[in-house]
Amino acid sequence: MSIINEIESRRARRGLSPEPLDERIVAELAYAATLAPSCSNNQPWRIIAIKNETPSAQAEGVRAALTPGNAWAQRATWFFVLCTGAHLDCRLEEGRDYAYFDLGQASMALQLQAQHEGLIAHPMAGFSPSKVRTALSIPKEIVPLVVLAVGKPGPVDALSDKQKTDENSPRNRRPMEEVVYRGSYGVPFSTLP
Repeated sequence: MSIINEIESRRARRGLSPEPLDERIVAELAYAATLAPSCSNNQPWRIIAIKNETPSAQAEGVRAALTPGNAWAQRATWFFVLCTGAHLDCRLEEGRDYAYFDLGQASMALQLQAQHEGLIAHPMAGFSPSKVRTALSIPKEIVPLVVLAVGKPGPVDALSDKQKTDENSPRNRRPMEEVVYRGSYGVPFSTLP
């Protein structure tokens, strides 16, 4: 059974509906993240799920931490703040701190489950880590690496013109031969017959 269709159709869309999500589905998204593989099964992810509602000091803090380019995320019904620390996972030679890789796998597992449920899960780097840290009481040694805005698909009226165009543009990916090599670095991988 292939899941390539779900992987291909996953997009970081921005048009969100403020319609609430079933708490069971939110729990499944979080659970999917916890099933990701990790080095020596260390499971270095720390995930904070915040229901985007008022009043909520945590939700207000996350909203205030977003950069102006991510103002569209104010409509998300949930935020997932994914955090880790290099000390929580394998630290191998040549700077191979697996915590960040493993957190990425947890993020993708959450995003694929969201795609399966017909939801949007948009990862964002555009936020103030210090504001998120303060709002969510994240310890100094833990890095808030990404915020996922999660919700049902909705209108694009709050988006900028460029974001509206991006929302419906064809998916743009580098050719596989440019990023996947066979045998040695730089030798393009050719699609198998």
